[in-house]
Amino acid sequence: MSISWMQKHKKWLIITIWISTIAFVGAGFVGWGSYNYGKSDGAIAVVGDKEVPLADLQNEYSNLYSQYQNMFGGKFTQEMAEQFKLEQAALQRVVQKYLFLNYADDLGLMTTDEEVAQELVQIEAFQKDGKFDKDTYLQVLKQNRRTASEFEKQLKQDLLISKIQKIFSFETLDEEIENIGSLIFAQSKVAIKVLEADTIDIKPTQEQLQEYYENNKENYKSPTGYEIAVVEVENLPNTDQKQMLKVALKQYLDLKKGEEKFSDTQVVYNLNSILTTEALESFTKTSNGEILKPFYKDDKHFIVKKIKTIQPQTLAFEDIQTQITQEYILTQKQEVLTQQAEEYIPNFEGEDIGWLTRESLPTLSQLSQEESQQLVEAIFNSLEQTNFVNFKDKVVVFHIEDTKLGTMDQRKNEMVVSTISNYKSNAISSELLEQLQNKYDVKTYLTE
Repeated sequence: MSISWMQKHKKWLIITIWISTIAFVGAGFVGWGSYNYGKSDGAIAVVGDKEVPLADLQNEYSNLYSQYQNMFGGKFTQEMAEQFKLEQAALQRVVQKYLFLNYADDLGLMTTDEEVAQELVQIEAFQKDGKFDKDTYLQVLKQNRRTASEFEKQLKQDLLISKIQKIFSFETLDEEIENIGSLIFAQSKVAIKVLEADTIDIKPTQEQLQEYYENNKENYKSPTGYEIAVVEVENLPNTDQKQMLKVALKQYLDLKKGEEKFSDTQVVYNLNSILTTEALESFTKTSNGEILKPFYKDDKHFIVKKIKTIQPQTLAFEDIQTQITQEYILTQKQEVLTQQAEEYIPNFEGEDIGWLTRESLPTLSQLSQEESQQLVEAIFNSLEQTNFVNFKDKVVVFHIEDTKLGTMDQRKNEMVVSTISNYKSNAISSELLEQLQNKYDVKTYLTE
């Protein structure tokens, strides 16, 4: 992976201050995925004149994974992380961070230990009875597999980045608050027409399904699998966990020397069901043929050998024909619905759903709560008076019959100021990152 990869991904994910430090608290650690790093010293990239350690990438990946788990109500999986390309996103974010750090050096900015200490004692996760507690601090870090020196180094870096962002921050004017606020709290009188996929009948031919498969078969692959061998170390009578670890280590050495053999092998696609988090992290770094040190799970010690990695394979049409058929029909229905919506716009007639604001959540019988929220967002983001929004199994055509500006009061000022500030900050940060990307060389050592 090289600078060319970075140049193809210019939609930067703007850094949120503290994301690489306190965001991890209470989230646990999720091991880095299916990449290896190609430098013996553990550096996974060089940005400008700074090397990026593997630990930074692992931490960023874990933070992102935790955020997505929260978004999906704890149902986010490793397979979903691969689909969302979380590894590449983590790499982007950590490279962004080091672009800023290079720029801070050029500007002569620095963060002192005193500034780090002042920020550290304010973090609630490290407090006990409302005050910073060193034992709590170290315990939280231990639970999240961080050291104090590592955490404080990252906190120092984030404080440095915040100083850069403050340089490019601008005061919000009263006129901006008034004008932008009236737009934010504007009201629109809306009518809608819901076009549903259930009214459309699609009967695909075998040739159409085969063609659809050929055009999309790269999307139909088996997950990454691993052929492994596992030894379960039997607990001995009257022997505690510490003593059993010594027994397991002896068996581990015997297996490495070939004095003992693994009995059988198995192919697995979900390592989380077999390995602990720590063992999973070690497993991703091992080469084929290597044996992991014993790990403790479910009241027993286990020893695992990584025999080989089974790369994703394109699934045969015959094995997924039912899935192909369902997706083809849905795709065709969506195309028909879009065409119907476009034809419906010139002579729109719909149901009046009243006045809406950006904060409205109308109760509509044909839409779920989430769809209603997306509809409101589409209405207030639309540049057309009559437009439509696509959902999975329906299209909603909407017509904005009337609009009136909202009224401002002091209670809304904080929200408006925050909105304006965030917009300015994101716009400036995005432009700055583009410039820094051109200013500093970026080279990575990751290989799949």
